[in-house]
Amino acid sequence: MNFNQLKYIVAVEKLRSFAKAADECGIAQSTLSKEIQRLEKEFGIMIFDRSRLPVTPTMKGEDLIKQAKIILEDHKQFVDIANKKDNLPKGKFRLGILPALAPYLVPLFVNSLSEKYPDLQTGIIEMGIKEMAQSLQNEELDGGIAIKPFLKEGFYEDVLFEEKFVIYIGLNHPLAARSEIAWNDIHTEDLILQEDLRDHFLQPDYERKESVILPIKIPNIRFQSGSLETIRKIIDLNGGMTLLPQLSTLYMGARRLKMVRPLIHPVVSRTIILVTPRGFEKNRITKVIKREIINSLPSP
Repeated sequence: MNFNQLKYIVAVEKLRSFAKAADECGIAQSTLSKEIQRLEKEFGIMIFDRSRLPVTPTMKGEDLIKQAKIILEDHKQFVDIANKKDNLPKGKFRLGILPALAPYLVPLFVNSLSEKYPDLQTGIIEMGIKEMAQSLQNEELDGGIAIKPFLKEGFYEDVLFEEKFVIYIGLNHPLAARSEIAWNDIHTEDLILQEDLRDHFLQPDYERKESVILPIKIPNIRFQSGSLETIRKIIDLNGGMTLLPQLSTLYMGARRLKMVRPLIHPVVSRTIILVTPRGFEKNRITKVIKREIINSLPSP
């Protein structure tokens, strides 16, 4: 038995013709037929029923051809690994990320990922948590960066990091005079939350019962936003407060840093995870992306 013989029986099974299989394999039909006959004789079996047109595998032949495909694929992977000089992962990876995370996290790791792994084509897509869960379920994404716990069960949740939140507050707000702000001192009518964060934080765990869209305090205006940056700019001009991930402060100048306050009693944080399907075939790429994200994070 040899790899060529396995390749020949797979080709015949696919094309249901010795002549077409020989053309595809680039050999004479007589050579292909002899090699398959040698394989059959070696094990005392019949792989194909030659009395039928088109050529049809026997029951034994179907089992052997199925195994031959596995062996040939394993052989191909072995050769690819052996020939790969740098042993770097390559291919395509579709990565979803929440809009509340993307502006602050993606700039930290995307350049390093691109430079270290030039053959890895990573498509990064901003999307809400419901869309992400559906896209993962439909196999439209290979992974997603989200907040733990994930919306749906049945996926791997690989922890990336724990991130604290800070208060971003208008300087004319009564609480702005404090050096730090306690959660219980915050009035919900003053708190403007990005929609992915709203459901996460307005829960009994944080002594909040509301789960409605919170209005911005401008007469006759009701605003729902997927963008933390839009909310932050509204607060710059009109006051109010919001929760911002601590990573966002990396991109602030001195003027805006004056509007940041630590949040205490309790210290509010979230666990950021990399979500992937179970039995994931792109596990090697997942490990690379996880490592680059973690290595890109600033020191506490």
